[in-house]
Amino acid sequence: MAVPEIFNCFPLTVFKDRLGLPQAYRHRLGERVVEAWQAGPKAGQDRRNAWTGDRNGAECLHHDPEFRDLFQALHLRLRQYLDALSVDNSRLDLFYTRAWGTLSERGQSIRRHRHNQSHISLVYYPLKGPGTGNLVFHDAEPANEFTPGLFEPHAQSAGLLTASSILNSEMVNLPVAEDDVVIFPSKAYHATEPNETELPRVSISTDVVVALKDAAGIEYVMPPVRHWRSAAAL
Repeated sequence: MAVPEIFNCFPLTVFKDRLGLPQAYRHRLGERVVEAWQAGPKAGQDRRNAWTGDRNGAECLHHDPEFRDLFQALHLRLRQYLDALSVDNSRLDLFYTRAWGTLSERGQSIRRHRHNQSHISLVYYPLKGPGTGNLVFHDAEPANEFTPGLFEPHAQSAGLLTASSILNSEMVNLPVAEDDVVIFPSKAYHATEPNETELPRVSISTDVVVALKDAAGIEYVMPPVRHWRSAAAL
């Protein structure tokens, strides 16, 4: 008798690696985020919601010379991420468009969201201790959820689901540690767990836009930036 087969189609691929930056350097980067949080506005921050630099005028860390070594290391991992997807790096230009710090105190988290203004997103953890909360990915429309609400937490607590697995989950908890970088499509919904300690969780988020170096023969993908022209200049 033939054995039934299960085919898992269309995976979301998330890249994670340890950058290996010196502890003193990554802690200095974390301190820079803390300094920006202390000195700047606190829009969006409250008892449950973390501070994010992109909402508070601190979204250009990629132009800061002190962060240069970080962004060079991130570029290497971006290339490895594209290699994993069998994308030819040599055909593309990668542009850092925004980079900002986040700071989560005890009880704070970052709510589910995605970065609609970019193509690839990265998050790096210069300061992160145990218990400060992991990264969580959400699937807004799980392909296997054949009836709405089937994969929500209440279904398992009510015994409707006999086990939790990658086949019947609407969210995946990704453990992360200090010096980790995570790379994923910007359109992927993600969030963080609450920080359960007295130590802050500090991360640096970065958005990347991808453009072709040469658009000859290619209909889609962002055209080369050198071909762009301001409408106001006409």
